[in-house]
Amino acid sequence: MKEKKSVVEFLIITFGLSIIMYVLYILKGENAAADFIVLLLMWCPGIAALIVRHRYYRREKVLGLNKCKVSFLVYAVVIPLIYLGLSYGVYWIAQSISFSGDLSIPATRAEAVSSQGPLGTFISYAITLIVIIVFSAFAAAGEELGWRGFLLPQMTRMWSFKKAVIVSGLIWAVWHMPIMIAGLYNAGTPVWYQLPMFTLEILAFAVIISLLRVKSGSVWPAIFIHTSHNFFDQVVFGPRTQGPLKAYFVGETGILTILAVILSAMVVVAMLKKKPETSPTRAAMHQ
Repeated sequence: MKEKKSVVEFLIITFGLSIIMYVLYILKGENAAADFIVLLLMWCPGIAALIVRHRYYRREKVLGLNKCKVSFLVYAVVIPLIYLGLSYGVYWIAQSISFSGDLSIPATRAEAVSSQGPLGTFISYAITLIVIIVFSAFAAAGEELGWRGFLLPQMTRMWSFKKAVIVSGLIWAVWHMPIMIAGLYNAGTPVWYQLPMFTLEILAFAVIISLLRVKSGSVWPAIFIHTSHNFFDQVVFGPRTQGPLKAYFVGETGILTILAVILSAMVVVAMLKKKPETSPTRAAMHQ
């Protein structure tokens, strides 16, 4: 079966390339982002998808790079803001000292421009935000072309949607684990707590992102929601939250965030279950 062969080959290439990036990531440590190793790692699934598509689906457009309704893109941007805003907000209220009070953009902003007065500050903030969002979107696109652009649709051709979401979600979680075990991603809790909690969060998030992918018939909502999640968690809410227990309550291993994502997944399922499903196969024909 072509689908099975292509999925196996996709996973071999993805993890083969990723192993190289894991090693470089661990060796570079905190400098990995500056050296674009993080970006390269996130593009391993996308590169694998492009290779496998060329080998097995040359005459088919199977990655979901087609148009979709704007409403799906709006959902994709807003949903992470809701569940992250809710979980971080509750934590800030319950532990007032956890909110740092720092509302500035991260220190990567152009200080030379901001020193030129209010207009310069505004321009530097705007430029920094645009750069962060564009970089985050490009990185997320690498993952999503692989996980939801290629892998999920192929799995739905072999199995039920529910099984495809669970299996692809577990693979997605496992793919993150080497750098988590190395203490370079979502650090702050013991590994025995970190890995299962992260897996639970990923599975709940996979339900949302997979539904948006299948119902829209496009990979763009998956890219948008991945970008939105990373931006609001890593740039907006995360840096403004402090304290030794932070990772236990908020973020991708935090119980409050996990509960909020699960609740959001339940709401999304209720909202989208009545919408007609655009199958990956039919969607691909309209690219």
